[in-house]
Amino acid sequence: MPDGAEKRRFARTEVNAAVQYRIADGETARDGWLGNISAGGVLLWTEDELPVGTTLYLRISAEELGDTEMEVTATIVRLDPARQSGWFGYGCRFDAIYSGPFVDAG
Repeated sequence: MPDGAEKRRFARTEVNAAVQYRIADGETARDGWLGNISAGGVLLWTEDELPVGTTLYLRISAEELGDTEMEVTATIVRLDPARQSGWFGYGCRFDAIYSGPFVDAG
């Protein structure tokens, strides 16, 4: 596969959606934003600096997806280099989808 070739298995949908997330071993829910979503994961923007490999619980509300609400467990697999004024971007892979439109997409 040539350098820079698309490696994604699922098509992405650009969104500007609110998300609540919690680190798997934490108790406090935090607010973030989604940049995109697919059946395989999301681009999550947060004000928190988190390490690759962190497991998160996400609650997603996306009007762009027909007022869908989703609850998922995801793992941070990469840091997005396009950091934006105090926000960190993370590529997150879904580990488990508990509710939402992608439950049967796998």
